[in-house]
Amino acid sequence: MVSNQVNAFLRGDFSSSVHVQRARALVPVLKERSARQWNHPRVLDETIQDMLDAGFFQMFQPQRWGGGETTPIETFEVSSILAEAEPSVGWVLGVVGIHSYHLAFFSEQAPEEVWGDNSRTLVSSPYAPGSARRVEGGYILNGRWGFSSGSDHCAWTFLGGNVEGEPRGPGPATYTFLLPRSDYEIVHNWNVIGLRSTGSNDLVVKDAFIPEHRALRWDQIASGKAPGMVKNTGLMYRIPFFQIFSRATQPPAALGALQGMVDAFIGFNAGKVSRHGIHIGQNPEATAVVSESLSHIEEMKGQVYKNYARLIAEIEGVGPTVSMDDRRKFRYQAAQIAPRCAQFANELFRISGGHAIYEHHPFGRYLNDLMAIQTHQLCNYQLNANAWAGPLLGYAEAAQNYAA
Repeated sequence: MVSNQVNAFLRGDFSSSVHVQRARALVPVLKERSARQWNHPRVLDETIQDMLDAGFFQMFQPQRWGGGETTPIETFEVSSILAEAEPSVGWVLGVVGIHSYHLAFFSEQAPEEVWGDNSRTLVSSPYAPGSARRVEGGYILNGRWGFSSGSDHCAWTFLGGNVEGEPRGPGPATYTFLLPRSDYEIVHNWNVIGLRSTGSNDLVVKDAFIPEHRALRWDQIASGKAPGMVKNTGLMYRIPFFQIFSRATQPPAALGALQGMVDAFIGFNAGKVSRHGIHIGQNPEATAVVSESLSHIEEMKGQVYKNYARLIAEIEGVGPTVSMDDRRKFRYQAAQIAPRCAQFANELFRISGGHAIYEHHPFGRYLNDLMAIQTHQLCNYQLNANAWAGPLLGYAEAAQNYAA
């Protein structure tokens, strides 16, 4: 049973996960590339190739389509490890990798088109709504979408859309549409100060025809009636969708970035003595922020893994049912990870001293990436607090149209 492996993960033992071992081995390589990566507008081609060869993008992919179909704990751990060296790499793995999970819920013809000739084919996004209209056999889609992370490396994309004349469902878009690269233009406008290497450019679509089998409504997934669930019956696809989707990118990237920044702080400061003759190991500011950062990384990551363990145990029939209140709590706990990490990063940067501002040190890169990560709407922990605690306080409407 998967639960036996999960118990090892909860103890911090990932020796049974080849993906985690490969990720750890790739960290020194990514660190060697980090300065060059920071000045590159997308993840380096050789890094994408390394990730493909390691099977990282395929972790969420069904085994029947050449994927690993691993546990969400492993995918989280791998993204977090890669982000220790380069947050943009962990981010792109989370974003692009989760699309293999989403594609599994589409009707069989869609993954056949994407993976039939090449199981390594990658899919980008985003999900914010464009405008679509229904026509015979499908839909016509138009619009411009921002924040398409990793799109230069992808041959397909998911795009959100609402259909003219049809009622809107919960969430930002009613439908997700799947488009081949020939149906959209990438506008290279990613000129930013954080997550610079994610290549999160705009996509433009003009009158693209989307056949019916390449469209999927969010409510089909929420209700358990997505067509792909007929054949994809593994444990991963029975976990509530948003319990995986909502923490695939921002939380692991943030935790990895903070760990990387702590490691850089230790490497830069270990053994130093201040002008006043005080060893860095006796400086209460330094020891406090290092201790607090490392403790909170372990606490936050452990909470995510404990939550996954509960969901997995329920599905395997060895644990109690996870209530909707608890699922909302899990969403809140994941949402507040990136803002918490950013707070610790700010303090690490502050006490690193004036030398930290030089570009050849990684402190500023980690800080800027964490400040960018926490701005994502999935890190809006206040909204998640409303959805979780609102019903507890007698206001059930607070969780209306909220996917947990």
